[in-house]
Amino acid sequence: MRDFPNVMSKLLMFGMPLSDVIACSTTNAARCFPAFEDRGTLNVGAPADIAIMELREGSFDFVDNYDGVRTGNERLFPTATVLG
Repeated sequence: MRDFPNVMSKLLMFGMPLSDVIACSTTNAARCFPAFEDRGTLNVGAPADIAIMELREGSFDFVDNYDGVRTGNERLFPTATVLG
């Protein structure tokens, strides 16, 4: 794994809708761990733990665990983080 935005971008490359990629990376992931029950949401009173990403179009190569390369046309890039 290179980085988490790279993993999210691979899901886009395989055809997962952006809204599902975001849900899998936030609320759905937080539900798996009781310690993070107040994470992955923007609810009032919940801790702020926000990653702001930019979706860019172009030609992007993604390498898998077996060094195979696939090319996608969208990639998420982190632009800011908010903690509070």
